[in-house]
Amino acid sequence: MNRNWFTWLDKSLRIKMLVMFVLLTVFPLILIGLISYMKSSNIVSERAYSLAQIKTSQITRELDVLFQDINRFNEIGKQQSTVQFLLHQEETYEEAKEILRLFDFYQKSYLSGEEIYDIQIMNLEGKTISNNKGVYQRNDIETEQWFSEDPRQSKMKIIYRDGFPKLEIKKSIVWDITDTVIGFLKITIDASAITSVLDDVQLTESSSFFITSNNRDIFFQQKQDNGTSITNLDWDNISANEHGYYTDNAMFYVYETAEMTEWKVIGLAPVHEIMKDSNEIRTLIFLTVISSIIFVIGLYMFISNKLILPIRILKNKMTQAAEGNLNAKVYPVGEDEIATLGYSFNQMISKIKSLLNQSIEEEKKLKAAEFRTMQAQINPHFLYNTLDTIVWLAEAKQHESVIELTKALSQYSRISLNKGKDWITIADEMSHIDSYLYIQQTRYEDILDVQVDVDRNLYQYHILKLLLQPVVENAIYHGIKNKRGKGYLRINGTLAADDQIRLEVIDNGIGMNEARLRKLNEHLISGEVVPNSKNGFGLINVQQRIQLYYGKEYGLKINSWNGSGTRVVITIPKRGGEIEKSISS
Repeated sequence: MNRNWFTWLDKSLRIKMLVMFVLLTVFPLILIGLISYMKSSNIVSERAYSLAQIKTSQITRELDVLFQDINRFNEIGKQQSTVQFLLHQEETYEEAKEILRLFDFYQKSYLSGEEIYDIQIMNLEGKTISNNKGVYQRNDIETEQWFSEDPRQSKMKIIYRDGFPKLEIKKSIVWDITDTVIGFLKITIDASAITSVLDDVQLTESSSFFITSNNRDIFFQQKQDNGTSITNLDWDNISANEHGYYTDNAMFYVYETAEMTEWKVIGLAPVHEIMKDSNEIRTLIFLTVISSIIFVIGLYMFISNKLILPIRILKNKMTQAAEGNLNAKVYPVGEDEIATLGYSFNQMISKIKSLLNQSIEEEKKLKAAEFRTMQAQINPHFLYNTLDTIVWLAEAKQHESVIELTKALSQYSRISLNKGKDWITIADEMSHIDSYLYIQQTRYEDILDVQVDVDRNLYQYHILKLLLQPVVENAIYHGIKNKRGKGYLRINGTLAADDQIRLEVIDNGIGMNEARLRKLNEHLISGEVVPNSKNGFGLINVQQRIQLYYGKEYGLKINSWNGSGTRVVITIPKRGGEIEKSISS
C-alpha cells in the first residue's frame, strides 16, 4: 500500500505540491491550534475554577457576616436584667420590659436584625419571654434538653412557622458567678436571609449551591429546577478539607467551610458550562484552523493553475507527440521557464517533422532503387530465353516466325521500359502479357493453351508494371512445362465490390504438396527467397513490390493442389487515371 502511494506520488507533480503545502502549512496550523487550545483551555479552566471558588467564598463570607451579627445577640443573655429574669420565677414587669427593649435595640443596631423572626429567653422552669408573645410559661421544657450536651455550643435546626422555613439557633445562658446553665436563648431567623445569599450567587446557568452540616444534612438549597443533585458528592474529600474543588465525568464541584457555623457551602455545575469559554475558544481555534486550511488549499489551487496547468498541458502535448501526432503544438504564455520549455518543445517538434519528412523522402528513393533492382532481375531472365528461341528459329530458316517473334519482343521491351515509368494502365499490362504469351506459345506451341478473360472496364486503371508477367512465367516454367500432356493457362481479371482489383492466374501444372505450399506462403510473408529452389523467386519479387507500393494488406494468395495445378490471386487497390506515383524522380 505504501509502495503504491509513493509510486502515485512520484507520477504527479500536483500531488507533490499538495503534500508540500500540507506539510508546510496545514500541519503547523493544526499543531499551533492544538497548542493554543491546550494553553487557553488551561488558562480558562484555572480562571473558571478560581471564579467558582471566589463565588463560593463570597457566600461563606456573607454567611459569616450574618452569623457574626446574630452571635452578638448572645450578649443579651449576659445583661443583669436577663439574669434576674432567669433566676426569679416570679414575673417582674420591669425586667421583662427591659429585656424587650434590649431585643428591639439589638434588632435595630445590626443589619441582620431585620431577618430575625423571634427572640426568646427561657429559664430552666419554662419561664419564657419572647418579642412576639411577651412573657409566658412553657410546659414542654424537657424537649429543650436535646441540645444541652455542650452548654456552650450553639445548636441549629430548620423549623416551619406559618408554612415557611425558619432557622432556629439555640444557645445556653451560663451564669458567670456559678458557671452553671440558668436558661436558654433561642433566636429564630427567616430562612430567606440565607437562601437569598445563595440565590444572589450563580456559577453557571445550570449551577446550584447547597449548605450542609457536618452530619451531611442539607440545610439550604438554591431554588433552581436544573436537575442537579449531591448524591455523588465525595464526602470524604469535602470533610477532610476546608475548601477545594474537583470534577467527575460530567459535574464540577466546589466547596468551602463557613468559619462561624462550620457549614459546608457546596456548589456544583455541569463541566461543559464551566468550560463554556474554553469550548468557545476551541470552536474559534477550530474555525480559524479550518479557514486557514481552506485558504491554503485555495492558494494551492491558484498556484497549481498558474504553475502546474501549463506543465500538464506541455505533458499532454508531449504524450501526443510520443504517440505520433507531430501536429501537437504548445501556445506558451509569458516568458518564464515553463514558457521557454513550450517554445523549445515547438522547435523540437518542428525539427522532428523536418527530419521525418527528409527520412521519408530518402525512404522513397531507396524503394525506387529497390524496385529498379527487382525489375532488372526480371527483364534479363526472359530476354535470354527469347533470344535463344529467335536463334533457334533463324537456324531453322523460319523467317516469318523470326519476324513476328522479333516484333513481339520489341513490343514487350517497349512496355517493359515505358520510358522509365513505374506505372502503366492495365490495358498496357495486358498488351505486355499478350506479347509475352505469343513468345511463349511460339516456344511451347504443342503443350500450351492460353485463355484470357479480363474485364475491359479494368483497362483504364493503373497498375505497377510487370506484376502479372512474373506470375504467368512461374506458371509456365514451374507448372505446365514439367507436366505431361497439354497445359492450360487461364488469366482472369475482375473488379470486386470493395473497389479492389483481383487478377487470377490458373494453371493445370504439377502443383505443390502441402509442405511446399506452406513454406512458400511463409516466405511470401517474410520476403525471403525459398532456399535451394528456383520456384518462388518471381512470386516473392512481385509480393515485395506490391506491399512496397500498395501496403501490407495487399499481395498474392496462392492455392495449389499436388498434381492438379496452382491458382495465384493478385489483389491490388483500384487506382484511376489521375495517378502520378512514379518514383523515378
